[in-house]
Amino acid sequence: MSMKIISLNVRGLGGTLKRKYLSDLVSKEQANMVCLQETKCFEFSREKFCLLWGNNEVDWVENKANNSVGWVLTIWNKKSFQMSSFVNERNFTIIEGFWKVGNGLHVIIVNVYCSGSLREKKEVWEEINDYRLYQLSEA
Repeated sequence: MSMKIISLNVRGLGGTLKRKYLSDLVSKEQANMVCLQETKCFEFSREKFCLLWGNNEVDWVENKANNSVGWVLTIWNKKSFQMSSFVNERNFTIIEGFWKVGNGLHVIIVNVYCSGSLREKKEVWEEINDYRLYQLSEA
């Protein structure tokens, strides 16, 4: 079994056309997980997530830490992925869990958005690397 992840900078999910496009893409590609950047959404109800995903077998982590500029959103099919933990930081979300498809592979997914300078982007990736090194030292 393969794992299908879509990552997309949507530059705003407020419009009906973008949400319809994303819903159609998830359905067409039969995605297990979608990582969105720059959603710019202030309120997303469970009903909207279910409509976006196409059914109610959906779970998600929102990261509103970067105000309306960035916002990362990670959505997944609950039948395909089981989250065990997550971390929301200013420019990224780290989600740890297990793919239920196949042999239950342990994975760590990082959803990143950083619109700053090259120096700022480097700092974000160093912070992500620090999390990775911490995880490895704990194992």
